[in-house]
Amino acid sequence: GVYEGIARVCFEPRDLDRVEPGDILVAPLTSSAINVVLPILGAIVTDRGGALSHPAIVTREFGIPGVVGTRTATQRIPDGARIRVDGERGVVEVLA
Repeated sequence: GVYEGIARVCFEPRDLDRVEPGDILVAPLTSSAINVVLPILGAIVTDRGGALSHPAIVTREFGIPGVVGTRTATQRIPDGARIRVDGERGVVEVLA
């Protein structure tokens, strides 16, 4: 699906404290550490990962859009930016 929301760039589990309901998690990769915020996320974007990676699996399980394996999302998406995630097309756009 497609989702628009605020990007929260998180490099470490302690960064997850800044995530608010509806935010889009932008991270190098995910692990079980994100389980505490999964129910409130609008979407997930990661630098690394493939079809069988943790972020790909949890986005399918939770029914939220996700784009994995972008290589540079954490570098190119500013924390707090409004972005659109199109999980079907594998496209992430910075809106503002």
